[in-house]
This record gives sequence, C-alpha cells and structure tokens, in this order.
Amino acid sequence: MNRWTLAVIFMTLLHAGLAQHENDLLFGVQGGALTVIQPQPHPVRTMAAVPGAFLLDVGVDFYYEGGAPQLRSCRIIQRWISPGLVGSRSGMGQLFCVSGCPNFFDLPTGGTAHHHFIFSTATPGVYIWDCQAVNGIATDGVPVSDMPWVYRIYMVAGNPARLYGEVSPASDYVGNLYSLTLTVQVRQMGQPLLSQNLPPNVDAIYPYMVGFNRTGSATVIAKLSKHLSRRLDNFTLGDVARVDWQFPYAGDINGDDVIDDADLLTVLFAFGQTGSNLTEDVNGDGTVDDADLLTVLFNFGLVGEGSR
Repeated sequence: MNRWTLAVIFMTLLHAGLAQHENDLLFGVQGGALTVIQPQPHPVRTMAAVPGAFLLDVGVDFYYEGGAPQLRSCRIIQRWISPGLVGSRSGMGQLFCVSGCPNFFDLPTGGTAHHHFIFSTATPGVYIWDCQAVNGIATDGVPVSDMPWVYRIYMVAGNPARLYGEVSPASDYVGNLYSLTLTVQVRQMGQPLLSQNLPPNVDAIYPYMVGFNRTGSATVIAKLSKHLSRRLDNFTLGDVARVDWQFPYAGDINGDDVIDDADLLTVLFAFGQTGSNLTEDVNGDGTVDDADLLTVLFNFGLVGEGSR
C-alpha cells in the first residue's frame, strides 16, 4: 500500500474508535450462556472502498439492560476468517487474520468494552469473519457458559458475482454442520478458475455466501467434506443468485470425490474411535461404528458430479 492509503486507513481507524454504529455486536447473556444479543443475525455488510483497499468497521460492546451491562467481562475468539481479510484496532495493530495474529480480544480492554475493529482487504470478493464469546463473567461475578454457536459477518468488497443459500448434508448426518467445509468452485471452458472454502453456518443470515470476480456462463461445482460433489452447468454469473446445495451421498473420507476402497479402509482402521470432528465419522455422531461403515458400503462406487 502507498502512503496515502495507509493514511486513509489510519484516519478511518481513529474515527471508528470514537463512534457507535447500528450494527455493533452487543454481547450479553441468554439462557445462562454468552451470546450476541443484537444484531441477530448480522446483515450482509458492504465494505467501503478507499484507494488500494476495502474497509469495514465492526463495533463491539456489552449489552445493557436497565442501564447496566449484562457482563463484567468476556473474550471474543475468532473461529474463521477468509484469506486476505485482516481485522485491526487503532493503536493495537492487526488482531484478526488467518495466521500470525492474536485472533482474540478481551472485553473490557483499556477500561472499556466499546471498541471498533477495522477489517480490510485489497481484493473484491465476499469475506467472512466468524467469532464466539468465551470466558464470560456476569456483572454479579458468576461465570457464564461459553457461547454455544458461531456468529458470522459477511463482508462484500466491490461488486462480485455472489451465490448464497442453504447447505443440506446427507439425511443421516447428525453432526454439527459447522464442522464440515464447503468448497465452491467456478469453471469456465472446463478449467477451474476460482474457488472459495468456508464452514456452513446455520446461525448466519445465510448458511453460505461466496463471491467471484467473474461474469458469464460457467460451471459451478460445490463439495461438502465427507460428501460427493454437486455440479451446476451453464450457470450465468452476474449479480446475486440463490443456489441451495443438497449433498445426498456421504462416505468420501479422503476427499477425492469417489467413494471407494480407500474410504472403506479408512473407516475400518478407525473403527471404534470416539470424539468430536473425527474425519472417519461419516454421520457425525461422535463414534466411528457400523453406521459409518454401512454408509460407505451403501454408496460404494459412486462418483461426484464434479469429477464426471
């Protein structure tokens, strides 16, 4: 970035630190657990364009009830951030990024819970920041359970072609959809051009949204981890379009878009293991057992639409 761009970003950071905004995340307590009281869900946000960058102000504070905050303290932790997106705080530098940043922020800091982060990127597209609140203490000093879900903000930089909608796993999948990864790829003339990965989030305004700086006719491939891919041919990339994805066939453990002996052996070797987010746990119930084995056997030999 040039000196002018850096100056613009610095001035924006300074201004944001002093102002309150309608879409500030207000952290409080609901049902004995930490939560974001409002806005719920977060609306899709448009990033401001400045020379050399796109910027978005994201404010945070405690939720006040009857003139008093519901919390004494909590920590905001990052759960997911899109590559190329960075969140900063005036006077503190970069706080949130893919790698090398603290990726957490304590409320209060510097004697106040009211802060503003500036998220920035250099390239048009759709960006995501996911967060949770943990380590909460209510105003009466009683510990509060961690936030049981993930809060998402979609940020749109520029004017990319956007796809959004629902993500439905196989009917026997009972795990947390957020533990899976959705990959959406754009192909033109048979060649992969662009792709975007994200965990589907049923608590967001849309479970998924992706953006591509590409227009015209294209093939769109979507793949959900552990599932075979789906394909949408002759799709016109343009403004904003809703595309709901259904993934009826699970059992692709190694992600090669074929359910074969490699997947079967992987499940057999892990048979009996228990735990959260096990790769070999096809149905997401926390145990690698006969149900997972039967799913692989039942779908054995199937190939994803994106590999045909």
